[in-house]
Amino acid sequence: MQLTGKVVFWQDKKGFGFLFCEQTNQKLFFHIRDFAQPKHRPAEGDLLRFDLGTDKKGRPIAVSLSIDSSATIAPPKERLVIPKNTVDLEYAKDLALYFRAAFLMLVIISLLFGTLPYILPILYIEVSIFTYWLYQADKNAAIARQSQRLPEESLQMFSLIGGWPGALFAQKKLAHKRSKPLFQREFWLIVLANCILLLWLLSTPGQQLLSRVAFLTP
Repeated sequence: MQLTGKVVFWQDKKGFGFLFCEQTNQKLFFHIRDFAQPKHRPAEGDLLRFDLGTDKKGRPIAVSLSIDSSATIAPPKERLVIPKNTVDLEYAKDLALYFRAAFLMLVIISLLFGTLPYILPILYIEVSIFTYWLYQADKNAAIARQSQRLPEESLQMFSLIGGWPGALFAQKKLAHKRSKPLFQREFWLIVLANCILLLWLLSTPGQQLLSRVAFLTP
C-alpha cells in the first residue's frame, strides 16, 4: 500500500522538495528523479503517492512518486502574501558596495600615512562583523525561501579582504554554506591566501614596502 503526503516545500530549479506524510506524520525529502513520470513536476500543495525508501545515509525518503491529480490540493491563498520575514537583499547588496568603497578608501589612506599595520586589527574586526551580517542576511533569505540570494562571490570577497573570521563563525553558528564542498574549498584557499599576505605585510620586506609607499609620513 502506497503512502500519501502533501508537498510542503518544492524547489523547482533544483528538483527537490519535502512532503508531509499523512500516515506517519513525517516530513520526508523527495527528488524529481524518483517520479514515475518526471515530466509532471509537482507544486506546493499537491498530494503525492509514494513508497518509503532510504537515502545513502539510511534516512527515510519518499520514492516511486506520482501526483494524485484527483486529490490535488490547491495552495492556500496565504502563499500569495509576502512573508513578514522577507529579507531586503537589495539593501544588503547596496550596503556591501558602500562598505567595500569605504574599506578601500581607508586602506589607501592608511597606506599613504604609514598606519596600515596599526589599524589592521580594527579592519579585521569591522570586516568580520559585516561579513557575519551578510551571512545572516543570506541565511534568513534561505529560510524565507526567497528566490533571490546574495552571490557567493560577494561572501568570498569579504572573506578575502579580512572578514574570514566572521565568515567562519557564521558558518558554524548559522550552519550556513558549510555543506557545500566547492564553496568550502574556495573559502579555505582564501583564508590561506589572506594569512600569507598578512604575514608578509608584517615581515621585514613587507614593512620596507609599506614605508616606501607611505610618502605622507612626516
